[in-house]
Amino acid sequence: MCQAATPATTNNDASAPQDDETNLKNEGSLHANAEGNKLYPVHPLALVAALPLLPTSTYINRGYTVWFHLVSVAYVLTRLPFLRKFLILQGTGITLGWYAAIYNDLHLHGRFCHILYMNMPTVMKVVMVDLDGGIKYSSDSMMMMALSHALDTILHPGLVYLFWRSHIASGGTLKSIFAWDVIVATYVFSRLWSIVHTFANDGVVGLWYCGYDVYHINDLDSWLPAYVAESIFYAGIVIYKVLERRRQCGRNGEEIHFLSSKR
Repeated sequence: MCQAATPATTNNDASAPQDDETNLKNEGSLHANAEGNKLYPVHPLALVAALPLLPTSTYINRGYTVWFHLVSVAYVLTRLPFLRKFLILQGTGITLGWYAAIYNDLHLHGRFCHILYMNMPTVMKVVMVDLDGGIKYSSDSMMMMALSHALDTILHPGLVYLFWRSHIASGGTLKSIFAWDVIVATYVFSRLWSIVHTFANDGVVGLWYCGYDVYHINDLDSWLPAYVAESIFYAGIVIYKVLERRRQCGRNGEEIHFLSSKR
């Protein structure tokens, strides 16, 4: 365990800029004080109390992206800075997993974005997909495919980018997103999605759901690359955090040694 050196205090320290975590906390408290007793933003406890009223059809046998969108609605209603960081990390993991699944389907089966077209709303799907699950190629279907790609871009990396820009505008940094509470919360939430769906469909508790109940797909082999991409993403963050901690310990050790040698 490393011990930070205690530098001598100066008058300049009082005027030093606050770190991004302090800025985010101040943003939340000032926003709450400014709003007072107004209806917006909604108090988080009020949102939690309303969860039992949410129809099960909105979250059972719904893709993890739908859960991402539900959390996005919760952020819009509450304006909690933590939820914004949560969504940036969660959305990035979802985006990597989703495109890994699409690439896998293309690489193994030669199907470019068939998973996307088959999981669009019914009014769009019937234009692109026939009754046998094959993809139609007509002027109407091509236009609908273009719209599908536009929506996919907006609702996956597009939302992540918007949350990221809002985070930066509020004084946040990438380092503040890679906080342990955000990392743990988003990963546990991902596993919770799998637990809910393995139990709802198979009657067992599983940490990695794999089946046909949530998505309209031709094969199950795209689940593995999605989970692998997500796992690599989180493993990379954890490794970064550990190495950063070791570097910090090394710098603090050098400072302690330097201060001791001057005495």
